[in-house]
Amino acid sequence: MKLQFLTCIVLILGLASCVVSVDKEKQSATGEEADKDQSSQQEKPNSSYHDIITTESDASSPLLAVSDDEYLEIGEKIAYVNMKGDTILPYGKFSYYGTDTLKHFAYVISEPTSADSHSMLVGIDRAGNVLFDLYLFDNGPDYFKEGLTRVKRNDKVGYANEKGQIVIPCQYAYARWFQNGVAEVTFEGREVKDAAGHARIESDSWFKIDKEGNRVE
Repeated sequence: MKLQFLTCIVLILGLASCVVSVDKEKQSATGEEADKDQSSQQEKPNSSYHDIITTESDASSPLLAVSDDEYLEIGEKIAYVNMKGDTILPYGKFSYYGTDTLKHFAYVISEPTSADSHSMLVGIDRAGNVLFDLYLFDNGPDYFKEGLTRVKRNDKVGYANEKGQIVIPCQYAYARWFQNGVAEVTFEGREVKDAAGHARIESDSWFKIDKEGNRVE
């Protein structure tokens, strides 16, 4: 009887040990999935985008948009020249999208570079490097609010300052303007249009961030 009793205890303890082991494996897997979900929200590196490097002299030595016509019009091919008339960004690569004077960055239409590519609305630096894709609002580039504007990289939204520097990474599905130092953002949501064609964003997971991208209550 004692031997049978001890055998039962050993079997029960062994079964409990297996259950604990399985639970730990599940918890570990769940933790790994959570880490993957969180890391997937981070801005992914892309060689097609550059981070702008500015100097104090940029503002005092702007580049000017010029074209073959007397007046600049949206979609017209342009070049950017310095104050001496030297061509810095040549004709053919970009078209005009509202930036007459390029100090730190410019809004332009990037022309197709191959049969498989298409025109893009982008922000560029003084060397012609693409900084970000434009976030469009009210039929044009997004407005600056409290010194920041919404921009996009890889179809994700972030914020750039008035020098074109990305100060809050492009990692959100949707983002709103800053008001009183705070903006609402979300990692998921959907655009819904009413009968009049006006769009709004619906999401159950809006949260607030400050101008450094920190989550706030």
